Amino acid sequence: MGPTPVDTLHRSIEQTLFAESKKRASLDIMPPQPPDVASVRGLGSPPSTHPKDPLTHQTLHGHNDNNTHPKSPNNNYLQHEETDNGATAIWPPAPLYASQTALSSQNLTAQNYGLKSSPVSLWKKTSWVVFTTGIFLLPYIILKACFHVRVSAGAWQTSVTYGMLMAVDFMAVISFSALNRRRVNTRVKRRDPHWVGLSTGVLAVGYREDPILLEGCLKSLRAIRYQRNQRILLVVDGNEAQDEYMAQVFKKVFGAHGAAILRPNFLCMDRDAQDRERQDLVRQIAYHPGPVCVMQPHQGKRSAMYTGFAALLQQGIESVVVTDSDTFLDPHVCRELAFALAESPIVGAATGDVRIYNTGTWVSFLSSLRYWFAFNLERGAQSYHSVVNCVSGPLGIYRMSIVAEVMDSWVRQSFLGVLCTYGDDRHLTNLVLREGYKVKFSHYAICYTDTPVRFIAWVTQQTRWSKSFFREIPIQLSCMHLHSPWMTYALLYQLIYPMMMIYNLVNCIYFGTGPQISWWLVSIAFVGILKTAYALRVTGDRKFFFTTIYGFLYMLGYVPAKIFAALTLYDNSWGTRQVLAPTPAKNNNRARTANAFT
Repeated sequence: MGPTPVDTLHRSIEQTLFAESKKRASLDIMPPQPPDVASVRGLGSPPSTHPKDPLTHQTLHGHNDNNTHPKSPNNNYLQHEETDNGATAIWPPAPLYASQTALSSQNLTAQNYGLKSSPVSLWKKTSWVVFTTGIFLLPYIILKACFHVRVSAGAWQTSVTYGMLMAVDFMAVISFSALNRRRVNTRVKRRDPHWVGLSTGVLAVGYREDPILLEGCLKSLRAIRYQRNQRILLVVDGNEAQDEYMAQVFKKVFGAHGAAILRPNFLCMDRDAQDRERQDLVRQIAYHPGPVCVMQPHQGKRSAMYTGFAALLQQGIESVVVTDSDTFLDPHVCRELAFALAESPIVGAATGDVRIYNTGTWVSFLSSLRYWFAFNLERGAQSYHSVVNCVSGPLGIYRMSIVAEVMDSWVRQSFLGVLCTYGDDRHLTNLVLREGYKVKFSHYAICYTDTPVRFIAWVTQQTRWSKSFFREIPIQLSCMHLHSPWMTYALLYQLIYPMMMIYNLVNCIYFGTGPQISWWLVSIAFVGILKTAYALRVTGDRKFFFTTIYGFLYMLGYVPAKIFAALTLYDNSWGTRQVLAPTPAKNNNRARTANAFT
């Protein structure tokens, strides 16, 4: 029998990651004789960071040294099941607790937090559209009123100014990103080969994920190489019959490693920290010696992450590595992210190099180029100033001490009186920055993730991300004085640049001459050539010759998405990631992607 699609996909990614390891071998020597599977430490007793907790963990055979578990009265919900190789796994056959309320979790959330679960009213939507349109028109109105400038007269000057601003910004970004790369390389080169840092726990969340991608993700978690990684936790945002296949995939990957599946029918975010059932749940997660899968009622990604955070806090883990269920992690990602935090006690979070593996269409291929520049250039420059403004959802690490301070306000974020759904990664990053902590980027921490392959789906994704960016502006404004001036510059540039592009494009088309339009196009191509040269210098990958083409995708999709996002900021729908259970046709597409991936 030949290899399955997930084996093919995972093997191709492993080969790529192995090649990356060979490239950086001259800068770093990994610890000798890494374990064959994920180093999830079986805790014989509660972590030393919580010495007063009297709990002892439940062993793999369902009992502790005294055959009792004094503060976990619900252990009878766990049953034992022998796997094919004789290992014992723990599978509760029914929900962990009986339902105590007839309210849906959405209504319960609205009741607890005083927030609405219904859409924003029509008059608020209309008011927001009028207000946002006025914001876009304000610069033009001010210029006309104050300077009486004829737009047609300034077409040439506008084109020249636009090109110069693009070039100056790019030279500044490339300089700071190169300095950051050099700094990270120097730290890694000087690192002790046997270095270990903060303890970590890996938290993956997912909702009705493609089973091929989910299995590949879990296999990459199983292959993690870091001595102080103490927990692998998957939280499934759903516990209905349609979600059960995710538990079966988890059981397939971790069944031989003492895994457990828990099925609470309540949400930790809806319960007080002192609630008995919540405490019992997080203790069972925290003190189980193997990987754990939690299947909870569907409420969104934040709710799933919140449950994971609560469990890792109970276990006393020092940092959490977060990822998505469609992402493949490098085996050394925990070590590299922990090393980024070790630069200074005031570094509160870090992210890594997020890459794309499904590059089978022009949209996804050009998006993969954009990802490289977004992380290795933009976040690299921000990292030099310690102000990375978004720890990406597929790959990030946070100090748990900071998460404990902000997790309640983070999960209850609202806009126009409605609970926020998307933008969890950017909001959590901004809360870290607001607390005065620094945020870093390391190109040594690598993962591969999924991206939309169709233009409309890609625009929908960019619209959602743009909404998150606009929504987070007040938080960034409130903490800019705590950080480098580069944070202010980056925020202003991201706000102004799309409007500059639209203004210049309209100006050239309606009032410009042939040479003026040519100059504008040449300036865009020149910046694209500079980006290509830098990427080729760093990676040696000839695919970056197509970088200039992304500029057309940017104008056709990204800029309109920015405008539409600003006009519909009241809409909380998730978009591309809120999908139904996968179909066989989709699995065939994944198989073709696996065969094409190099």
